[in-house]
Amino acid sequence: MNRLQFYFKAQTAHGLHSPSIYSLYCELLNPYLNGQLSYSQLKEALAHRYSDCSIMEIQSYVDLAKIPQNTVILFEKPHNQEEIWNELHSHPKVIQTVDLYILGLLFFKPICPKQHFYLRKMN
Repeated sequence: MNRLQFYFKAQTAHGLHSPSIYSLYCELLNPYLNGQLSYSQLKEALAHRYSDCSIMEIQSYVDLAKIPQNTVILFEKPHNQEEIWNELHSHPKVIQTVDLYILGLLFFKPICPKQHFYLRKMN
């Protein structure tokens, strides 16, 4: 998917029907997209926010069957490796995904419904 296709598919906080993703977007993801948080600050804030989870960074395909529940995976530039990204976010163990175009987040939290969110920055 190219950047223009992503832009028309993605949404901002308006229209988000998941309270947890809405607050994540407003508190961390939109500030990250607007350059108010660096990648390392975002990672640290995610670790604090999801203190019951492991935060993992990946750059290529991993065997998701070996990933424990309560893990959040950060996948930088998922659309540069779209085949891998599509395979990862469609895996049955992945409960929620957030696609920011420049960063993908995969959630392995079993209490949430399976959902995929495309989010862009809000001005």
